[in-house]
Amino acid sequence: MKVRKRDGSEEDFNPVKIVAAVVRAGASVELADKISKEVEEKFKGVETVNSSEIREFVLTRLKESEPSAYESWLRYDKNVKGI
Repeated sequence: MKVRKRDGSEEDFNPVKIVAAVVRAGASVELADKISKEVEEKFKGVETVNSSEIREFVLTRLKESEPSAYESWLRYDKNVKGI
C-alpha cells in the first residue's frame, strides 16, 4: 500500500511510523501496536490511501482509548505542523 502525503508525494506504508507517532503522543507501545495493526487491516487491499485518512482513523482510536494522548497529538499538530 502507498500513502499519499499532504504535498502529493507517495511512499510505502510503514507501520513503524504510526507506532512511533502514537507513542510520542503519550500512549503505550501496546496501544500503538494495536492501532497500527488496525490501520493495516482497515486499509488492506487499498492501493493508495491519503495520510489524512490514516491520521483521522488513528485520532479516532486514540480519542476512544487514550484521551490524553489524543489531546497531546492535537497540540503537536497545532503548534508544530500548523494543522
